[in-house]
Amino acid sequence: MAKINLLPWREERREERKKQFILFCVLSAVLAGVIVVAAWLFFDHRLSDHDQANQLVSSTNQALDEQLRTLDGLEDQRKAVIDRMKLIQGLEGQRPVTVRLIDELVRVMPANAYVTKFTRDKDKFTIEGRAESPNAVAELLRNLEASEWYRNAFMNSFTAGADKKNAPQSSVMPRVEESYGTFFVTVDIGEIAMQDTDLADDKNKKNKGGSK
Repeated sequence: MAKINLLPWREERREERKKQFILFCVLSAVLAGVIVVAAWLFFDHRLSDHDQANQLVSSTNQALDEQLRTLDGLEDQRKAVIDRMKLIQGLEGQRPVTVRLIDELVRVMPANAYVTKFTRDKDKFTIEGRAESPNAVAELLRNLEASEWYRNAFMNSFTAGADKKNAPQSSVMPRVEESYGTFFVTVDIGEIAMQDTDLADDKNKKNKGGSK
């Protein structure tokens, strides 16, 4: 006897579609999960690469900063050496003039006076010393004015020395200079000295130009 399936064919078809729909949802969920994981791994890798690039840029900047600081230090040393060389060249150029000025001061100094301090500020000199009397200082001023190396000599002050007559007697013979007064004189550089200084400066400029 033949068997006959009494279930409606529509019910079987509905069950089959339901199973297909469930399978499709499961596969879609799995695929979405795979896509999410892949995207997360991709962006995590990109962030890691970005962090490494930032670290590389930061370390490179630090190295460049160190090199710049080293170059700045070398540039400062170079400037210091150049300034020192210029100073030495200037002193060497003015050395003959300075020697002549001191030699001339020795020549014009009276016998009853002497210098304790001799300073220069550009073209002006300050002479401090001791003299027997204001007349000796006046003679010094006249000699300075008569010299070609000096001009505009002026006595700022003269302080008389202490009186030794009433001092207690001593077995040691006092020196004559102990009774000298103190004088303070200012004087300008003379024309001939200025010419020699200008010539020395021109020579230094030529030497610097030739050394470049």
